[in-house]
Amino acid sequence: MSEDLIGAIQQILILGKGDQGRLEYLLDLLQKGTPLPDSDKNYLQVLIPLYLGPQDPESYKKNVESAITKLHDEIRELDEKMTGVKRKGFEKYVGRKAILFFITVFVGWNALQSYVVPILSDFIPNSVLQYAFPLNLAANYLNYGQITWVAFLILSISWPFIGLIHMIKFIRSRKIPNNH
Repeated sequence: MSEDLIGAIQQILILGKGDQGRLEYLLDLLQKGTPLPDSDKNYLQVLIPLYLGPQDPESYKKNVESAITKLHDEIRELDEKMTGVKRKGFEKYVGRKAILFFITVFVGWNALQSYVVPILSDFIPNSVLQYAFPLNLAANYLNYGQITWVAFLILSISWPFIGLIHMIKFIRSRKIPNNH
């Protein structure tokens, strides 16, 4: 009887019927082997036939199949939502932002060379240290010495604007439409 009652409560929980908190509490009591109070027994005597119908083996099997079908439908619906998110380019979006972040860090590293070199010169020989800043090396070779500062400034200024644009998109995506 206890196993049947546990199964019935689990089915009702899956169906999303009844008082979920109370049903979970009763399920916990039954699984621990604790007897149910009379008020809870009466609650279940009303609830089980209401949502699960008669408890003959055929009806029980039908209710189990119905619960399984409902779970499969929910899984399929979630899968469709995830497919939609992927189609909208979520992965591309994150990838582009990551690439832009690393470009900003790389350009910033090179732009801040004059501040970093004195710190690193105690640990790394100057002959090797110049190769730690390849963008500056290339810019100096091409006689564009301050180009890294300009690039870093542009990238640094662009981040707040990019963040603002995405924050606005996020807020708009969370608006609840008025269905009057």
